[in-house]
Amino acid sequence: MIVVALLLAVGIVVATVVVLGIIRSVGQDVNKLEGELHGPAARTVLYPVPAGRDPVDLMVAARHAGYRSIEEHPGLLRIECPQAGDPEKVRALLDNA
Repeated sequence: MIVVALLLAVGIVVATVVVLGIIRSVGQDVNKLEGELHGPAARTVLYPVPAGRDPVDLMVAARHAGYRSIEEHPGLLRIECPQAGDPEKVRALLDNA
């Protein structure tokens, strides 16, 4: 009985450490992307999220089309547009998403 309780406790601790490691990694990836999209060489467009729309849905649509994005603050997305015609493509994509 004590062995089972000890194994359960160890399992909970290991699972907690793994989850915290994953969360930390995701946070670092987001911080890196934010730094890149705010960098001086970054070509981005700011897209206002229409009322009633979920910014995550728009970010997913942009991601599926090959564009990286972050939420600047509620109601505004910053989307990377590396090619000259990308801003218009992104706006059209998100307007119809």
